[in-house]
Amino acid sequence: MRYQTLNKKQKERFSNFFKEKYGLELKGQIVKQSTEKLRIFTGNLLEHELAVFVGTVRVETIGIYLVTLDNRDKGEKEETIRFSFDAGFLAKDATKNVLELNDKQAKQWFKGEDITIDSEQQSPDTKEDLKLNNVDYPFVLLKYKDEIVGCGKLTQDKDKIINFVPKERRIKY
Repeated sequence: MRYQTLNKKQKERFSNFFKEKYGLELKGQIVKQSTEKLRIFTGNLLEHELAVFVGTVRVETIGIYLVTLDNRDKGEKEETIRFSFDAGFLAKDATKNVLELNDKQAKQWFKGEDITIDSEQQSPDTKEDLKLNNVDYPFVLLKYKDEIVGCGKLTQDKDKIINFVPKERRIKY
């Protein structure tokens, strides 16, 4: 598999995206794995050393799988970016587009179920309900007890969060 380091313009675009949508500053070098996957590398190689390494040595994998570029939705003009399941710990300091789950919702999430949002139950003084007032991007980070547990897609009606937990990582109980 071939990797490609991002040029300055591409890096700036992704850095701005993470800052604008999630309030995050990612530290590390972003490497493009394929047309739809980006990885982040935080090792000791300098940018030009990484570019030479990736260009000359057959590398199976490098860094952590960070995001998927998702432009499969026919109604959307620009691509959307979805965090991978394993990249949640990198987004621990996210301040935007983060929804906190209660115990029941977290259990649903880890079982691989979508989370239904009942708009009638949404009230600012109820801690157990999801707060949608800080959400302006369809892919949201889900937090449970101070930990990011995944990324889901909020439907256009904002009545459901689509689950992206891989089947092999779902809890069965």
